[in-house]
Amino acid sequence: MLQVSPDLIVLGFADEIGSGSTISVDCDAEPITLPATEVIDETSLQVEITTGLPAGPCVARYRVTDTDGQETATGNITFVVQNDSEPAAPDDASDVEVTDATTTPTTIDADTDPDASSVDATVVNFSVSGRGDAAVWLTRLVSTLAIATLFGALLVITAAWPEGVEYLVTIKFLRVVWGVAAVGTFFFMAFAAAAVTPDGGGGPFSPGTWGDLLDAGWAGRAVLLRMVLVSVWVAFRPDRAIDPTAQLLALGIPGLAAATIGLSRTIGDLAAIGALIGIAHALAMSVWVGGVVLLARVVLSGPGDEDLVHAVRGFGRVSTPAILVTIITGLVQMIRLDGGELFSSGHGRIVVLKTIVVAGMIFVAFSARQFVAQRMNRAQHMSVPLADRLRRAFGAEAAFGVATLALSSLLVGWVPPNIDATVGIDYAIVQEHGDASDALDVRLSFTDNEIGLVGIEVLLREPIEGLTGLTVVLTAPDGSPTVGSIRQPVPLVGPGYAVREEPVGLPLDFAGPWIVRVEASTPAGVISSTEQVLEILNADGTQAPAATGSTPANVVEIPITDG
Repeated sequence: MLQVSPDLIVLGFADEIGSGSTISVDCDAEPITLPATEVIDETSLQVEITTGLPAGPCVARYRVTDTDGQETATGNITFVVQNDSEPAAPDDASDVEVTDATTTPTTIDADTDPDASSVDATVVNFSVSGRGDAAVWLTRLVSTLAIATLFGALLVITAAWPEGVEYLVTIKFLRVVWGVAAVGTFFFMAFAAAAVTPDGGGGPFSPGTWGDLLDAGWAGRAVLLRMVLVSVWVAFRPDRAIDPTAQLLALGIPGLAAATIGLSRTIGDLAAIGALIGIAHALAMSVWVGGVVLLARVVLSGPGDEDLVHAVRGFGRVSTPAILVTIITGLVQMIRLDGGELFSSGHGRIVVLKTIVVAGMIFVAFSARQFVAQRMNRAQHMSVPLADRLRRAFGAEAAFGVATLALSSLLVGWVPPNIDATVGIDYAIVQEHGDASDALDVRLSFTDNEIGLVGIEVLLREPIEGLTGLTVVLTAPDGSPTVGSIRQPVPLVGPGYAVREEPVGLPLDFAGPWIVRVEASTPAGVISSTEQVLEILNADGTQAPAATGSTPANVVEIPITDG
């Protein structure tokens, strides 16, 4: 949304464009008469607005050709002019520095350093970024399920079925699970790294982006650690799990890999306690789910001797405390993250669905344990009918476990209502932004209220879907000699958070009242929050005097990522 009509519209592209490229504008579906479009520096289009645009929604439509005159891209950008106004004469307009299309420019004039003013928001929570959400969710699920199965199966073999290491089917099963864990974790790491890497930083399979996970908090570091632990798998021979001299490494390495699953929620209140609870929850869940998958796929794959009976009985003894720990730690995490907002937040509603699935898993689990206690008390071998019946029961329990892990993987992509801080930053100013219809719910947090580079955090709660073009707009005070306004695109398309930290924050280098608003597009149309004032002080902490002078000419400068 623009306060008044712009004097110029500038579109920046990454590649060289041809002279046949054009920009046209219509407002309220009425075409606006414009002079010829100019190509600047071979990568930018500029058109002057010689007649002030009327108040209301306007659309800038562009058509891009290459140097041979072939059309390469078309598109449109919608903006809103809030007030009718007459633009300044063309001779008074400031020159515009055009930034590269791989960055996110602010609205600036020639006196502003474009490298200092061109900023973008880095998504810290890779699970909610707009890039690769489905890929991150799916690969996280595969990695989590395989690692949990590997650790749980080895623990059950050690505790209840040492004879299992002699079966070829057990060896094949564990090797396949390890392979899936390694491949799934690699892809998870790659897509997660791509999600936290700013646009232009490289794709998911560019090793240079993987290190960005180190800057994504403990959740990102845990992904890298998980990859390392899976890569150095030393218990490839399952017999080491029952060998006292090798047991520590054979169980410890997959156990640590399973523990990293619990480090996905290391933010918010009582983060350290939450991490410990998460690790306990992940380990207990692995024993439960991994053990039941082992029984369904290996132990009960056919009839057998007394050792199969002992394995089923032993799993009951191991899994019961694991189930209790899983339930208790899950409830504690639910209280910590969601509190009483289970039905008023997207995260809470998924937790409710997960609770229902877990309840079904518990019902099947204890039904199976009761059957084992009644029918296998005196059994000396595993008959075909008994193996078939138990395989169906434990298979159903395993299916519930997979569904639970799928929902858990999805939950990491949502912001819990009790999370008050996404990263460990002390924010000086916090503003809640929303529109009149309550369709928009955004919290902005600023690291400082003095002139300079100011870090910003954007927490998006609503809408939960259909959002595009989320942008934070900061209009400079009257009299600012360099910056008219800063438009900070935020790469979020659903609930989540993004941060832009110092020393590469927003260049709020003029003291006075900055006007802040949030705007975005939804299927229902363009939405904009109610404007709020962000008072920026001088470097010595004093308030700026009343501004004098004129505001620089309005320029709309829009980056285009394709073309």
